[in-house]
Amino acid sequence: MVRAAGKTHAESVRFSLEGEIFSGVLPPGAALDEEALARRFSVSRTPVREAMLQLIQSGLVEKKPRHGAIVAQIDLPDMIRLFEVMSELEGICAKFAARRMSQKERQALRALHEESAEAFAAGDHDKYYALSRKFHLMVIDGTYNQELIDTTNRLGIKLVPYRRFQLNYPGQSENNLRDHEAIMEAIVAGDYELAADLFRKHTNVQGDVLAEYIAIGDHKAKQVNSAD
Repeated sequence: MVRAAGKTHAESVRFSLEGEIFSGVLPPGAALDEEALARRFSVSRTPVREAMLQLIQSGLVEKKPRHGAIVAQIDLPDMIRLFEVMSELEGICAKFAARRMSQKERQALRALHEESAEAFAAGDHDKYYALSRKFHLMVIDGTYNQELIDTTNRLGIKLVPYRRFQLNYPGQSENNLRDHEAIMEAIVAGDYELAADLFRKHTNVQGDVLAEYIAIGDHKAKQVNSAD
């Protein structure tokens, strides 16, 4: 593995694994074997172990006694509760961002949304999701409140794989884009109450859609198993 400039081996391994978790290459529940990862990244087990500890601390990876590390899994009730909390936090973020973002930052948010629309129209799903996540992060950073930024990102990172997954639900990517446009317009206009309400509803809907998608998938799986 060629180490990125300025990064330790542990950081390079962690960033690579984070990217694969965020992109869905490593789905929730995927096993993470330290020895296999060391071979894959051409490093010793020490930086891999350090990277795993950092991922565990972030909540992206979990490890239980006598069991190996896996990409963190959230059961459905816990996931819904997390989305409920996240919806309130992101609503607050949108409110503060609409008040505090500079004109230059508002223009950047609009440009980001327009780039997302182009990626969606081109059918570039990976780019579209990456830009969609960046949209959320840009709004969060626009609060200029480090405690709020840290708290929201710490919780939000646990939901990243699931947020990507729910975009697979028919029509959800288009709905997501439409929501972002409305949120962006409210923030650019400085309508902080509308921005907060729209973002709160947007995140709540994500949780609802994901729960429905998972429930449908479980039902179909049971039908297939019963037929066998």
